Parts: sequence; structure tokens; C-alpha cells
Amino acid sequence: MKYLSCLAYLISSWLVLSLAASVQAQDPLPQPTSQPTLQPKSQPVQEQAKKSIKSPATTATSAAATLAPKAAKVAKMVKPAGAKLASLQEGPVETPEEFLYEYLLSEIAGQRGQPTEAVRGIFELAERTGDPRLASRALEVAFQSGLMNEAREATILWLELEPNSGVARQVLGRMAGNDLVASQASFSRWLATPGKASILLMNVSSIFARFADKSGNLAAVRELAKPYPRLAESHYAMAQSALLAAENKSASAEIDEAIRLKAGWPQAAILKAQILREAKRDGAEQEALNYLQDFLKSHPEAADARLIYARLLVAQKSYLSAREEFRKIDADNSLKKITDPESPYAIALISLQIEDYAEAEKQFLRTLDAKPRDSNPVFFNLGMAAEAKKDPDSAISWFRRVGEGEYFVTAKLKAAGLMAKRDGLESGRKYLHDAQSAEEEKPEIRIQLILAEAQLLRDAKEFQLAFQLLDEALKKNPDTAELLYDRAMVAEKIDKLDVMEADLSRVIELKPGYAHAYNALGYTLAERNKRLDEAYELIQKAVKLAPDDPFIQDSLGWVQFRLGRMDDALGTLKKAYETRRDPEIAAHLGEVLWAAGQRDEAQKLWRTALLENPGHDALAGLIAKYASK
Repeated sequence: MKYLSCLAYLISSWLVLSLAASVQAQDPLPQPTSQPTLQPKSQPVQEQAKKSIKSPATTATSAAATLAPKAAKVAKMVKPAGAKLASLQEGPVETPEEFLYEYLLSEIAGQRGQPTEAVRGIFELAERTGDPRLASRALEVAFQSGLMNEAREATILWLELEPNSGVARQVLGRMAGNDLVASQASFSRWLATPGKASILLMNVSSIFARFADKSGNLAAVRELAKPYPRLAESHYAMAQSALLAAENKSASAEIDEAIRLKAGWPQAAILKAQILREAKRDGAEQEALNYLQDFLKSHPEAADARLIYARLLVAQKSYLSAREEFRKIDADNSLKKITDPESPYAIALISLQIEDYAEAEKQFLRTLDAKPRDSNPVFFNLGMAAEAKKDPDSAISWFRRVGEGEYFVTAKLKAAGLMAKRDGLESGRKYLHDAQSAEEEKPEIRIQLILAEAQLLRDAKEFQLAFQLLDEALKKNPDTAELLYDRAMVAEKIDKLDVMEADLSRVIELKPGYAHAYNALGYTLAERNKRLDEAYELIQKAVKLAPDDPFIQDSLGWVQFRLGRMDDALGTLKKAYETRRDPEIAAHLGEVLWAAGQRDEAQKLWRTALLENPGHDALAGLIAKYASK
């Protein structure tokens, strides 16, 4: 069992595989764009880079804001206050001055009590320029004025211009109604609007996915799609809903019909790959990969499909191939003069994973040049690359640039650890003390920084100092579960088992759903071969709360071994090690193999694990212990 510190959830992590966001149920809030999951060595992966989504008020006006330097000139062109928008030209907007003139006319109309003219003017500009920010602005003005029909039209236009907009889809869902019956009735009316069936059908399944009855949702979508058998989008909608309802066979048939009606459609190819991947058979993920690979051979320009293909390659740990696909996406963006920080960031992450640190650093710097929404993950990973290159000064510099957010405390800990190695332990502690002092008015962050200092001391094997630090912190912050848990972990190291048991019992009272508290207590009892029935019961509770956690499975296998259930222990530990090749799991599995008489296999496992984790004391000790037996 590997104890998890309360800092574990902050340890560096990056991007999560999402094959097709369009088939996921809509959450109450719009979701950030997903990216490939990369497994950093010996660190758990969690989604941390959260992207902010600007409000319609912010994004819409930015289209005009870029033309602000011309405002003084254009202001002279503005007509008298009573001017109507009927005078707007019918043709395309040809110059920035004309665009700004028309935009200002619309805004002035709204301020002068002519909301219908204002909405119509901004709506027409959105249609002519293809700018989704203007559609979102038209929606905002319509909402503020109570013009609900215009608001719906603006939302549908927004989705036409930005098909993956979670905000627009969420707004349309709220307009449709709060239950399936009302939403179905709304969509039935809206679909009758000439020319809007395709875009509405592309969104109906995702909007209905917020309702719990997946079979009911599928039936409703089928009813709505029935009048449109020749529209590929109607079959796409039914395929999407069938997949969410776990009717894979029906989903496959519908997406094949959509592809027949609209050959070469990238969105349908992506959903087809998702359906293949979700199939309950061996090799399903490889089938999805092969399908997208073949599709891209005949449709190399399908950027969205290439992105999904690259993510699938990452999921299969085909990192070199994945990097080449991201490079193609990056090159295509460059040709189109698209500034996109995500492509170089993905290339950088893969390069970091495969230890191509020079390339990783180059691509992270390109990501910064592209002005990402959140620079903190880039600063953090530049620090990781510099650390791997044995350049602690640069690494510290990058880690220190990480601001508050998901990476803040972890970056402070990384910088402090490097300072401690370079200048001595007290240097690292002082850095963390200074950080704590700067966060006096933010107690939650301050506690996390105290925990970081405790981790620094634990890494230096200064367990008594770590215990004293946490003990003092608990006097000021009693019943703080994170502090109690970490003090319990340190108490175990200095044989204060009464403190450890009391702290973990209190954590369980405070957080009855915290699996690792049950696990830690149960494992400690099993490790000391004490109260094994109680240990087994505690670990079983942890398993129920986190059935797929490999460290909890490791604890289960170890207590099974202590109870003499050799076959169960072997099966459990093998499964845990397949899930995560952790050295402590390898140590336990090897001991059980040895006890079962499979000594050569045990020695081979330990040596392989030690090669993967050089310097691991427990593995080296086991090899030495059993070498002469």
C-alpha cells in the first residue's frame, strides 16, 4: 500500500483523453476542452488545467474592441440618435470602419430604447462576419430586453458559428424547458423553422442528455428525427442518443446511415470511432484507431478527426506517433495563421513524457508566446523540464512564477525541495514559511503550504520535525482532516501508533467517504500483523469507496496474504500491479510469489521493478534479504 498524502491530488498532472465531447452529458456548467492524458513517471494523473469561459458580455464586445483605435474616426460617421438600422447596407462588411460603424449603430439603438433594432443589427453582423462573439452579444441584448424569440435565433446562430460552444448549448437547453416532455415539445416547434433542422438535430441529443432517463431521451430524439430521414444529422442525433443509452448496435446502424448520406463528414467519423471504442469486445480501441487512421488517409484536412486520433494514440501510449499527429495539426494551424497554444502544449507534454527535454522546453515557450488562458501549467512544466535537465536554478525560477491556482502549492513544494538540495533544508523551509506568511488571509492555502512543508521534511526523513510542525498546526486548526491525516502518516513513521490510530479514526468521523483513511489504518494493522479481521473490514470499506484504486487493491492483497488467503492475495496483487506498476505493489506481489514457491518469478519481478525505480530502498532490501534463501 502506498500512503497518499493530502498533497497527492495536487501532484503534477496534465490533460485527460476525451474522444468526443459531443456525446457526453451536459453538466450544469460548461466543460473545458479536453486533451490527451500523459502519465508522468510515478505520479498520479488528474485533470488540473481548467479553462475559463468568458461571459457573452465579455466575448461579444471584444470583436469591436480590437478596432478601438479607429473609434475616434468612426464616431464622426455616426448618424443622429434617431437613425434606424434599416439603413444598414445589405452587402458584406468590407472594412473595419464599416463594421465598427454598424456595430456602434446597433449598440446606440439599444441605449435609445430600440432593442429590436439593436438585436437585429448585431445578429446581421454576426451572420455576415461569421463571428460567434457577435451572436452571443445579440443573445445577451435580446435576453436583457425580454425578446425571447430573438434570443433563441441568436443562440442557434451562435451554435452554427461555434458548434462546440457549451455555453450556447446550455442556454438553448434552458430555453427548451426543465423536463424531457417540455424540451421535446420545444424542439418539435423549433425544427419546423426553415433551414434550422440540421443545427438543432446536431445539438438535441447533448441537450437531452441532462435528463436521467437515457431510454426516454432516445425515444424522444427518435420521434423528433422521424420527419427527417434524408438528413444525415437526424441519424447522427439518434446514434448519439443510442450510444448514451448503451444501445451500441443501434448507434452503429444510425451512424453508418449518417455516413452514407454525408460521406466524408468528420463529425460522423469521430462519433463512429467513439461507438467502436465503446463496443464491449477485445480490441475495440484499436478498431477505433484503425478507423480514424483510414479516414484521415482519404480526408487529411479533417483537423478535428486528427485531433481525436492523436488523443487515442496518447491513450495507447504511442507517444511518438501521437506527437507526429500533433505536429501536423500545429503545421496546419501555422499555414492558416491560427494562433493556438494547445498544439504546441500537447507536443511539449509528449516530449516531456518521452524525456526529450530540449523539445519540451522549446514547445512550452512557444505555448507562452501564443498567450494561453492560463500560463501556470506552462510555467510548472517548464520547471519540470529544467529539473529533469539538471538545471535547478532555472527550475526554481519557473516554479516561482506559478501563481495561485491548481499548481500553486505543488510548485512551491517543488521549488522548496530544490532549494533544500542546493542550499540546505532550512533554505527550503524558509521559502515555504515566507509563502505561508503571504497567505495569512487565505487559511485554506496556508494549510496547504504547511502540508507542503511537512512533505518537505518527510522527503528529508525528518519525521520528528514534520510531526512537531503538524502538531503545532493542529493546535491552531483542530479537526482539519488534511492535517490529521498527514500527522497520522508521520506518527506511523516514529512509532506513535496510538496517535496514528486516533488521528485516522477522527478523519473517518470527519470525512466518512474518505477511502484512504480506512485504507491507511487497515494497512498499518495488516503490516504489523495485528487485529487482522478489523484490518480486513477497514480495507473492504475503502474498496467499496474506491474500487479501482490500485493502492487500495494492494492493501487488500496484503491483508489477504496475512490472513493466509494465498490465491486471493495473488489475484488481487497481480491486478493492482497491472493497473499501476508501483514499486511498493511490486514488493508485496514479489513476497507473495516467494511464499507461494514462485521464487524465480519473485526475484525477476523485484529486479525489473528496481530497474524502473532505481534507489528504491524497499525493493533493494527485499532482493538482499531473499538472495541467500
